[in-house]
Amino acid sequence: MAKIKILNYEIASAQGDKEATTQAIKNGAIKSSSKIVSMQDEAMKIPYFTLPQSVEDEFDAIYEAMKKVVEKTIVNLSSEQKARTALLLGTSLVDDNLVKAVEHTIYDYKKTPYSSSKRSIDSLCRDMADELGLNSFTMTISTACTSSVNALLEAKNLLECELFEYVLVVGLEISSVMMSSGFASMKLLSQESQKPFDKSRDGLVLGEAIAAVLVGEGESLWSIAGGYSNCNSVNITSVSASGEEYVDVMQKALLNSNLEAADIDILKAHATATPTNDLSEINAISKIFTNDICFTALKPYVGHTLGACGALEVAMLLSCVDAGFIPKTIGHSASIIPEYQPLLQERAYGGEKNFMLNYFGFGGNNTSLILQRNHQ
Repeated sequence: MAKIKILNYEIASAQGDKEATTQAIKNGAIKSSSKIVSMQDEAMKIPYFTLPQSVEDEFDAIYEAMKKVVEKTIVNLSSEQKARTALLLGTSLVDDNLVKAVEHTIYDYKKTPYSSSKRSIDSLCRDMADELGLNSFTMTISTACTSSVNALLEAKNLLECELFEYVLVVGLEISSVMMSSGFASMKLLSQESQKPFDKSRDGLVLGEAIAAVLVGEGESLWSIAGGYSNCNSVNITSVSASGEEYVDVMQKALLNSNLEAADIDILKAHATATPTNDLSEINAISKIFTNDICFTALKPYVGHTLGACGALEVAMLLSCVDAGFIPKTIGHSASIIPEYQPLLQERAYGGEKNFMLNYFGFGGNNTSLILQRNHQ
């Protein structure tokens, strides 16, 4: 069976498009903003990585922003190839109409008449497939932080079954009142910045992003070796402090890719910078890898983009490696486990082949993806 290749990818992040984001990482010129989050009668200002061009939490604006990224990713496909391309969306955004219905009806002091236009997040894919001439098969996956990386694994399944010639995976996350206020109520938001695996970490910084990854057979340096996903937690939000659930996912991803832990050259950590997640993850890393493993975190550059982070961080890592470097982890000074410290100085790409990318999400949605880079 031919390898499933990553043929093209594009980014819209707080730092700009693919080229601008890569340069921002390279130069350390990181731009962020802030938002006011309301929780009933309380309001708080938090750091937030917003898109350069404001996208309101409205269907039409989200659709147009997503279409720009999609069009750049499929620009080299012919009409016939587009017709053989499935579209998969990974997002943690819920139906905006549902959110508004709740807002209008759940609180006595806010109750007002409400009627829905019945346009859902899932219809983004259907409408876009129709407009851009893609295949009529579309799918929306919503599994918290693993949404778009799970969409990539599903894309691999669809292609190996020879149902389509190509699959376009899109990760989407736009600022949402429900998400930001929800994370604030759980006290998971940083008041300053993300500090992955650092003793002084105080939470995550949310971010907006759209990323698209085109996969299929063809000429490319990058291929998907394998991966594994499950849902396993000890409570409604997280896994055990020992990280055993993460260990299981990484081990099975290696098994599915016919690799050993020693074969992994670079590890992209999930690294939310929240107290419990980072502890579980660093413990899991220490159980799988020796302490010379090169691992890095990308969220300090663009924020935690929730459902979009799967496709986004794949595209970010590929873009950096294609530009000749492995990005360092910013915001880190003192590691939770001194023997396991993330990459603190950018290093030149030296021909590394096997890359593991981890996504360990809310509610025990855990996924490891393994990519390979050839040198021909």
